[in-house]
Amino acid sequence: MPKYLYLTATPDGLTELVRAECVALTGSVPNTDGIAVSDKRVDVRRGAYLKSCSEILFETSSLTELCAKIRAMGLHADEFRVSVVKKPRNLKINSMTLARDIGTAIGGSANLCQPQTTFLTVVTADKMWFGQLLSESDGVWLAHNQRPYVTSSSLPARLACVLVNLVARPGQRLLDPCCGTGTIVMAAAHSGIYATGYDVNPRMIGATTKNLQHFGLSADVTLGDARHIDGQYDAIATDLPYGINLVRDSEQEIEILSNLRTRAPKAAFIDLRDLSKTLTDLGYQIETVLPVPKLSIVRRIFITSVVP
Repeated sequence: MPKYLYLTATPDGLTELVRAECVALTGSVPNTDGIAVSDKRVDVRRGAYLKSCSEILFETSSLTELCAKIRAMGLHADEFRVSVVKKPRNLKINSMTLARDIGTAIGGSANLCQPQTTFLTVVTADKMWFGQLLSESDGVWLAHNQRPYVTSSSLPARLACVLVNLVARPGQRLLDPCCGTGTIVMAAAHSGIYATGYDVNPRMIGATTKNLQHFGLSADVTLGDARHIDGQYDAIATDLPYGINLVRDSEQEIEILSNLRTRAPKAAFIDLRDLSKTLTDLGYQIETVLPVPKLSIVRRIFITSVVP
Protein backbone atom coordinates (compact mmCIF):
# COMPACT_ATOMS: atom_id res chain seq x y z
CA MET A 1 0.00 0.00 0.00
CA PRO A 2 1.45 3.45 -0.93
CA LYS A 3 2.39 5.83 1.83
CA TYR A 4 2.47 9.60 1.62
CA LEU A 5 4.68 12.13 3.34
CA TYR A 6 3.30 15.54 4.28
CA LEU A 7 5.27 18.60 5.30
CA THR A 8 3.67 21.30 7.41
CA ALA A 9 4.74 24.78 8.38
CA THR A 10 5.90 25.07 12.00
CA PRO A 11 5.05 28.61 13.15
CA ASP A 12 5.64 29.46 16.79
CA GLY A 13 2.55 29.38 18.99
CA LEU A 14 0.32 27.62 16.45
CA THR A 15 1.33 24.00 17.00
CA GLU A 16 -2.19 22.88 17.93
CA LEU A 17 -3.76 24.62 14.95
CA VAL A 18 -1.25 23.16 12.47
CA ARG A 19 -1.69 19.70 13.98
CA ALA A 20 -5.46 19.98 13.74
CA GLU A 21 -5.38 20.92 10.05
CA CYS A 22 -2.96 18.09 9.25
CA VAL A 23 -5.11 15.53 11.08
CA ALA A 24 -8.30 16.84 9.45
CA LEU A 25 -6.86 16.52 5.95
CA THR A 26 -4.48 13.54 6.18
CA GLY A 27 -5.58 11.63 9.28
CA SER A 28 -2.04 11.75 10.70
CA VAL A 29 -0.33 13.83 13.38
CA PRO A 30 2.83 15.69 12.34
CA ASN A 31 5.95 15.25 14.47
CA THR A 32 7.90 18.13 15.97
CA ASP A 33 9.68 18.66 12.63
CA GLY A 34 6.36 19.10 10.84
CA ILE A 35 6.50 15.71 9.11
CA ALA A 36 3.47 13.42 8.86
CA VAL A 37 3.20 10.02 7.15
CA SER A 38 -0.20 8.72 6.09
CA ASP A 39 -1.88 6.01 4.01
CA LYS A 40 -4.19 8.72 2.71
CA ARG A 41 -3.41 10.71 -0.43
CA VAL A 42 -4.64 14.31 -0.30
CA ASP A 43 -4.31 17.18 -2.76
CA VAL A 44 -2.82 19.85 -0.51
CA ARG A 45 -3.21 22.79 -2.87
CA ARG A 46 -5.86 24.17 -0.49
CA GLY A 47 -3.63 23.77 2.56
CA ALA A 48 -2.99 26.68 4.88
CA TYR A 49 -0.20 25.16 6.97
CA LEU A 50 0.00 21.87 5.08
CA LYS A 51 2.73 22.54 2.51
CA SER A 52 3.28 19.45 0.36
CA CYS A 53 2.35 15.84 -0.32
CA SER A 54 4.80 13.27 -1.73
CA GLU A 55 4.41 9.58 -2.44
CA ILE A 56 7.16 7.81 -0.50
CA LEU A 57 9.34 5.59 -2.68
CA PHE A 58 12.09 4.83 -0.17
CA GLU A 59 12.81 5.35 3.50
CA THR A 60 16.48 4.84 4.38
CA SER A 61 19.08 5.69 6.99
CA SER A 62 21.85 6.85 4.62
CA LEU A 63 22.55 8.40 1.23
CA THR A 64 24.46 5.32 0.12
CA GLU A 65 21.51 3.06 0.87
CA LEU A 66 19.12 5.47 -0.86
CA CYS A 67 21.15 5.69 -4.07
CA ALA A 68 21.51 1.90 -4.13
CA LYS A 69 17.74 1.47 -3.90
CA ILE A 70 17.11 4.06 -6.62
CA ARG A 71 19.51 2.25 -8.98
CA ALA A 72 18.08 -1.17 -8.11
CA MET A 73 14.59 0.11 -8.89
CA GLY A 74 15.77 1.50 -12.22
CA LEU A 75 14.07 4.81 -11.49
CA HIS A 76 13.87 6.90 -14.65
CA ALA A 77 12.34 10.29 -15.36
CA ASP A 78 12.68 12.93 -18.04
CA GLU A 79 12.98 16.58 -17.12
CA PHE A 80 13.27 15.92 -13.37
CA ARG A 81 14.55 17.84 -10.40
CA VAL A 82 15.63 16.66 -6.95
CA SER A 83 14.66 18.96 -4.08
CA VAL A 84 16.01 18.56 -0.56
CA VAL A 85 14.31 19.61 2.67
CA LYS A 86 16.31 19.47 5.89
CA LYS A 87 14.59 18.99 9.24
CA PRO A 88 15.75 20.90 11.19
CA ARG A 89 16.95 23.47 8.67
CA ASN A 90 20.33 23.85 10.40
CA LEU A 91 21.20 20.18 9.83
CA LYS A 92 24.86 19.94 8.80
CA ILE A 93 24.23 18.65 5.29
CA ASN A 94 24.92 20.35 1.95
CA SER A 95 21.56 20.29 0.16
CA MET A 96 23.00 20.95 -3.31
CA THR A 97 25.55 18.17 -3.02
CA LEU A 98 22.93 15.75 -1.73
CA ALA A 99 20.52 16.63 -4.57
CA ARG A 100 23.31 16.15 -7.13
CA ASP A 101 24.32 12.75 -5.72
CA ILE A 102 20.72 11.52 -5.72
CA GLY A 103 20.15 12.91 -9.21
CA THR A 104 23.05 10.90 -10.63
CA ALA A 105 21.35 7.70 -9.44
CA ILE A 106 18.18 8.51 -11.39
CA GLY A 107 18.02 7.64 -15.06
CA GLY A 108 16.85 10.28 -17.51
CA SER A 109 17.46 13.99 -17.90
CA ALA A 110 17.41 16.72 -15.30
CA ASN A 111 15.68 20.10 -15.60
CA LEU A 112 16.19 22.31 -12.57
CA CYS A 113 14.15 25.27 -13.85
CA GLN A 114 10.97 23.73 -15.29
CA PRO A 115 10.85 20.09 -14.22
CA GLN A 116 8.07 17.76 -15.29
CA THR A 117 8.72 15.63 -12.19
CA THR A 118 10.06 16.68 -8.82
CA PHE A 119 11.58 14.15 -6.45
CA LEU A 120 11.58 15.32 -2.84
CA THR A 121 14.14 14.13 -0.31
CA VAL A 122 13.36 14.91 3.34
CA VAL A 123 16.37 14.53 5.60
CA THR A 124 16.44 14.33 9.40
CA ALA A 125 19.33 13.50 11.74
CA ASP A 126 18.71 9.75 11.42
CA LYS A 127 16.46 9.17 8.41
CA MET A 128 15.84 10.00 4.75
CA TRP A 129 12.53 9.88 2.92
CA PHE A 130 12.61 9.96 -0.88
CA GLY A 131 9.56 10.25 -3.08
CA GLN A 132 7.73 12.00 -5.87
CA LEU A 133 6.15 15.34 -5.13
CA LEU A 134 2.42 15.18 -5.89
CA SER A 135 1.02 18.52 -4.77
CA GLU A 136 1.90 21.72 -2.93
CA SER A 137 -0.14 24.41 -1.20
CA ASP A 138 -0.96 27.16 -3.68
CA GLY A 139 -0.70 29.79 -0.91
CA VAL A 140 -3.77 31.58 -2.24
CA TRP A 141 -4.34 33.08 1.21
CA LEU A 142 -1.45 35.45 0.46
CA ALA A 143 -3.44 36.92 -2.45
CA HIS A 144 -6.69 36.89 -0.45
CA ASN A 145 -5.01 39.05 2.20
CA GLN A 146 -4.77 41.73 -0.50
CA ARG A 147 -8.51 41.70 -1.23
CA PRO A 148 -9.97 45.10 -2.13
CA TYR A 149 -12.44 45.32 0.75
CA VAL A 150 -11.38 44.63 4.33
CA THR A 151 -12.16 45.89 7.84
CA SER A 152 -10.02 46.11 10.94
CA SER A 153 -11.76 43.05 12.40
CA SER A 154 -11.64 40.91 9.24
CA LEU A 155 -10.26 37.42 9.69
CA PRO A 156 -6.76 36.84 8.24
CA ALA A 157 -7.06 34.80 5.06
CA ARG A 158 -4.75 32.01 6.24
CA LEU A 159 -6.83 31.55 9.37
CA ALA A 160 -10.00 31.49 7.27
CA CYS A 161 -8.43 28.78 5.11
CA VAL A 162 -7.67 26.65 8.19
CA LEU A 163 -11.18 27.15 9.53
CA VAL A 164 -12.66 25.80 6.30
CA ASN A 165 -10.24 22.87 6.13
CA LEU A 166 -11.14 21.79 9.67
CA VAL A 167 -14.78 21.10 8.82
CA ALA A 168 -15.39 20.92 5.04
CA ARG A 169 -14.21 19.11 1.93
CA PRO A 170 -14.45 19.95 -1.79
CA GLY A 171 -17.94 19.30 -3.10
CA GLN A 172 -19.63 19.92 0.25
CA ARG A 173 -21.90 22.82 1.18
CA LEU A 174 -20.59 25.31 3.73
CA LEU A 175 -22.41 28.15 5.46
CA ASP A 176 -20.85 31.32 6.86
CA PRO A 177 -23.80 33.03 8.58
CA CYS A 178 -21.81 36.14 9.56
CA CYS A 179 -19.62 36.52 6.50
CA GLY A 180 -18.39 40.12 6.90
CA THR A 181 -16.08 40.90 3.97
CA GLY A 182 -16.11 37.26 2.88
CA THR A 183 -12.74 35.84 3.88
CA ILE A 184 -14.17 32.43 4.81
CA VAL A 185 -16.49 32.36 1.80
CA MET A 186 -13.54 33.08 -0.51
CA ALA A 187 -11.42 30.33 1.06
CA ALA A 188 -14.25 27.82 0.67
CA ALA A 189 -15.08 28.79 -2.90
CA HIS A 190 -11.43 28.56 -3.93
CA SER A 191 -11.29 25.02 -2.50
CA GLY A 192 -14.22 23.76 -4.57
CA ILE A 193 -16.70 23.99 -1.72
CA TYR A 194 -20.20 25.33 -2.37
CA ALA A 195 -20.14 28.37 -0.12
CA THR A 196 -23.07 30.42 1.15
CA GLY A 197 -22.57 33.66 3.03
CA TYR A 198 -25.06 35.73 4.99
CA ASP A 199 -24.66 39.02 6.78
CA VAL A 200 -27.12 41.41 8.38
CA ASN A 201 -25.15 44.43 7.10
CA PRO A 202 -25.75 45.41 3.43
CA ARG A 203 -22.27 46.97 3.24
CA MET A 204 -20.69 43.66 4.17
CA ILE A 205 -22.71 41.83 1.55
CA GLY A 206 -21.49 44.31 -1.02
CA ALA A 207 -17.89 43.93 0.14
CA THR A 208 -18.06 40.12 0.00
CA THR A 209 -19.59 40.19 -3.47
CA LYS A 210 -16.90 42.52 -4.79
CA ASN A 211 -14.10 40.53 -3.16
CA LEU A 212 -15.40 37.34 -4.77
CA GLN A 213 -15.61 39.06 -8.15
CA HIS A 214 -12.07 40.39 -7.78
CA PHE A 215 -10.73 36.82 -7.54
CA GLY A 216 -13.15 35.31 -10.04
CA LEU A 217 -14.84 33.19 -7.39
CA SER A 218 -18.47 32.15 -7.14
CA ALA A 219 -20.62 31.81 -4.00
CA ASP A 220 -24.16 32.56 -2.84
CA VAL A 221 -24.17 35.79 -0.81
CA THR A 222 -27.39 36.99 0.78
CA LEU A 223 -28.52 39.74 3.12
CA GLY A 224 -29.98 38.01 6.15
CA ASP A 225 -30.02 37.64 9.91
CA ALA A 226 -28.14 34.61 11.26
CA ARG A 227 -30.98 34.03 13.72
CA HIS A 228 -33.38 33.24 10.88
CA ILE A 229 -31.30 31.39 8.27
CA ASP A 230 -32.87 28.13 7.13
CA GLY A 231 -31.68 25.27 4.96
CA GLN A 232 -29.23 22.42 5.53
CA TYR A 233 -25.48 22.42 5.03
CA ASP A 234 -22.59 20.01 5.49
CA ALA A 235 -20.68 22.42 7.72
CA ILE A 236 -20.58 25.89 9.23
CA ALA A 237 -17.48 28.04 9.56
CA THR A 238 -17.77 31.56 10.92
CA ASP A 239 -16.10 34.36 12.81
CA LEU A 240 -18.85 35.30 15.24
CA PRO A 241 -19.94 38.95 14.93
CA TYR A 242 -18.89 42.13 16.67
CA GLY A 243 -15.18 41.32 16.92
CA ILE A 244 -13.41 42.78 19.93
CA ASN A 245 -16.51 44.73 20.93
CA LEU A 246 -18.05 41.40 21.93
CA VAL A 247 -21.75 40.63 21.95
CA ARG A 248 -23.61 42.90 24.30
CA ASP A 249 -26.94 41.20 23.71
CA SER A 250 -26.48 37.68 25.07
CA GLU A 251 -30.03 36.77 24.04
CA GLN A 252 -29.18 37.59 20.41
CA GLU A 253 -26.01 35.51 20.62
CA ILE A 254 -27.95 32.54 21.97
CA GLU A 255 -30.57 32.92 19.22
CA ILE A 256 -27.85 32.87 16.54
CA LEU A 257 -26.12 29.79 17.92
CA SER A 258 -29.39 28.03 18.63
CA ASN A 259 -30.53 28.43 15.03
CA LEU A 260 -27.17 27.35 13.62
CA ARG A 261 -27.21 24.15 15.67
CA THR A 262 -29.92 22.76 13.37
CA ARG A 263 -28.26 23.87 10.12
CA ALA A 264 -25.24 21.53 9.93
CA PRO A 265 -23.80 18.49 11.73
CA LYS A 266 -20.42 20.15 12.33
CA ALA A 267 -19.14 23.66 12.77
CA ALA A 268 -16.09 25.79 13.46
CA PHE A 269 -16.74 28.95 15.46
CA ILE A 270 -13.99 31.46 16.16
CA ASP A 271 -14.25 34.04 18.93
CA LEU A 272 -12.28 35.84 21.61
CA ARG A 273 -14.58 34.57 24.33
CA ASP A 274 -14.85 31.17 25.93
CA LEU A 275 -18.06 29.85 24.37
CA SER A 276 -17.81 26.41 25.97
CA LYS A 277 -20.74 26.70 28.36
CA THR A 278 -22.99 28.46 25.87
CA LEU A 279 -22.35 25.90 23.16
CA THR A 280 -22.76 22.95 25.53
CA ASP A 281 -26.00 24.36 26.95
CA LEU A 282 -27.38 24.70 23.42
CA GLY A 283 -26.69 21.05 22.59
CA TYR A 284 -23.38 21.29 20.75
CA GLN A 285 -20.72 18.69 21.41
CA ILE A 286 -17.33 20.40 21.56
CA GLU A 287 -14.74 18.24 19.81
CA THR A 288 -11.76 20.51 20.46
CA VAL A 289 -10.80 24.09 21.28
CA LEU A 290 -7.80 25.50 19.44
CA PRO A 291 -6.04 28.66 20.65
CA VAL A 292 -4.89 31.15 18.02
CA PRO A 293 -2.63 33.71 19.71
CA LYS A 294 -1.76 37.00 18.05
CA LEU A 295 0.12 39.71 19.90
CA SER A 296 -1.83 40.41 23.10
CA ILE A 297 -5.03 38.59 22.14
CA VAL A 298 -5.96 34.94 21.81
CA ARG A 299 -8.76 33.84 19.55
CA ARG A 300 -10.31 30.43 20.12
CA ILE A 301 -11.60 28.04 17.48
CA PHE A 302 -14.38 25.79 18.73
CA ILE A 303 -14.85 22.66 16.59
CA THR A 304 -18.28 21.24 17.32
CA SER A 305 -20.64 18.53 16.26
CA VAL A 306 -24.33 18.04 16.89
CA VAL A 307 -25.65 14.77 18.25
CA PRO A 308 -28.96 13.91 16.51
